[in-house]
Amino acid sequence: MELIYKGKTKDVYKDGEFLIFYFKDTILGFEDREDTGGNKVIGERQGKGSAVLKQTAFFFKLLNERGIKTHFVEKIDERKAKFLKAEKIPLEVIYRYKAYGSFLRRYGEFVKPLQELNIVELTLKSDALGDPLICEEAIEKLNIATKEEIQIMKEVTRKVAQILKEFFQNKGLEIIDFKLEFGRKNGELLIIDEISGDTMRVMKNGKLLSQEELLEVIG
Repeated sequence: MELIYKGKTKDVYKDGEFLIFYFKDTILGFEDREDTGGNKVIGERQGKGSAVLKQTAFFFKLLNERGIKTHFVEKIDERKAKFLKAEKIPLEVIYRYKAYGSFLRRYGEFVKPLQELNIVELTLKSDALGDPLICEEAIEKLNIATKEEIQIMKEVTRKVAQILKEFFQNKGLEIIDFKLEFGRKNGELLIIDEISGDTMRVMKNGKLLSQEELLEVIG
């Protein structure tokens, strides 16, 4: 295998027509404050990588079963999984059920904490630029994605939102927000990267679930 990307939370290897992800125990945040939306590694927690992989495998399988195409192939061991290789689109597609985190920091004067939103946001995936919000017209003009691709990503994200909402409601929980990434494979768009406690916020009685608590939910 050939190492092609060394990231903050995982390393990516090329293995023929596939990619192998190795999930790390690193924790992201801002300065000394843990936050899954952060772009800085602030520490490590033993077992975190295997927890994220278990969650990713579970949620990708759930989506595949519901007809949502992803690049997940199989889990290899507690830290590694195999994925289809796809051309990555440098966007994060964020679904916000309720106002929390960076949304409150941006619009605090106009929004109340946990106010219902049900909106899709698009951000440019760039650590150097701080993952800024980007409008659909700019995405087209910069040749990041076509108008049709943008609409497909938004539609798929809303379908995923409904699937996750129903799943967590049946567990007595509430999903607050989540983010997805997409890639191109043979002319189709697939959900790529991961879906885990690092890419979503889930609450019970107004309190965010930890990685460990989320693991208990999926069994």
